[in-house]
Amino acid sequence: MSALRLAAFAIDCPDPRALAEFYGRLLGWRIDEAQSKEEWVELADPAGGAPLAFQRDPDYRPPTWPDRATPQMMHLDVRVGTLDEGDRRAVEAGATRLPQPPDQQDARFRVYADPAGHPFCMCADPE
Repeated sequence: MSALRLAAFAIDCPDPRALAEFYGRLLGWRIDEAQSKEEWVELADPAGGAPLAFQRDPDYRPPTWPDRATPQMMHLDVRVGTLDEGDRRAVEAGATRLPQPPDQQDARFRVYADPAGHPFCMCADPE
C-alpha cells in the first residue's frame, strides 16, 4: 500500500485571492498561479510541503472565537522566533489581534484573526 500525502490544506473564505495574498505576506510564500483560478488560489510552500489553498464559499460566515456562536473549524499555528516578532509580522501582514485566552496569559503563543476572520496563532520557538 502506498503512503498517503497531504495534497493541500484548504480554507473556505469569501475572497480566495485576498486571503492568499494575506497569508503570502505573513509566511513569505508565493501564489502558485498555475494551480490557481478565481474560485481556488494556492500558496506554494517553498520547503516543498503541501500548499495552503483558499476556496471561495459564498455562504462563508467567520468564526466568532472566543464566543462559540459560530465555532472555528480549524486554525493554523505559525512558528516564530519570539512573540514580539510574531506580533509585528502578523499585524504588518494585516491580522487583527484577538483576546488571549484568560488561562493562557503566559503562554508562548498569541491569537490573531486573518482578514476573513479565521483565528490563527503565532507560536514562539520553545525556550
